[in-house]
Amino acid sequence: MEKSKIWTNKTFNGVELLSASYTTFKFTKHWHDELAIGVIEEGAEGLFYRGENLVIPKYHIVAINPAEVHTGFSGSPNGWRYRMFYFNLKELNRQFANRDIPIDPIINRPMIYDEFLFHTLLQLHVSLESPSFELTKESLFILSLENLFREYGSAQKERFDSVCTRSSYLARDFMQDNFELNPSLSELEAVSNCSKFQLIKSFNAIFGITPHQYLLMIKVQNAKKMLSKGVSCVDTALACGFYDQSHFTRNFKKAFGISPSFYLADNA
Repeated sequence: MEKSKIWTNKTFNGVELLSASYTTFKFTKHWHDELAIGVIEEGAEGLFYRGENLVIPKYHIVAINPAEVHTGFSGSPNGWRYRMFYFNLKELNRQFANRDIPIDPIINRPMIYDEFLFHTLLQLHVSLESPSFELTKESLFILSLENLFREYGSAQKERFDSVCTRSSYLARDFMQDNFELNPSLSELEAVSNCSKFQLIKSFNAIFGITPHQYLLMIKVQNAKKMLSKGVSCVDTALACGFYDQSHFTRNFKKAFGISPSFYLADNA
């Protein structure tokens, strides 16, 4: 079945998103002004790029630099399902201002197999389609793009300062004390007095998870306490700062293997 959806998300300027599934559809020769980065979820995409035909199978990343002429077609009998980002270069340079990451030239290969990067990009794309915390979207954005440019672009390895231990604990304590809020990375940057890029790396080095993962953990832990006291699912979701009931249910079940409504019933 042929289907596609294109949208933007207000969190990031200059990023267009595509989610599509094609079986017989073929793109004619064209190019993008943006950097096109995609993840193949099912099947395989055929790609004519730089004078040769490529087949990019599922769990691989496709990378097409701006102004590069290419086509797209089915690389398997059942077609392909994929998600694409189209990044405006000016906006990318603004996002990574004062960093030692050269954004242009871009990516040195059209096909990438990298499990961590694949799943990070996939999570980012999904977070820009479904209700998600700003911290989640911003963290995944930085993690995926820094990894992409450093490993597969022309970037050099960054020399980081020592781990920002105090800053990481300040950010952690802020999230613990304000679990009902949905802070952005910029807010955590102000609280911790540590750049958002360094904070993510330092926080992960100390606690083993990223700030957005920690925030979700704190929220569901507090939600569990409230449910055990008989607070309704709706009131618990609101008190813990979830976007809506489905957002709450999805994250609670991921953490505890049971929906909040069943947990509430079992503890009634």
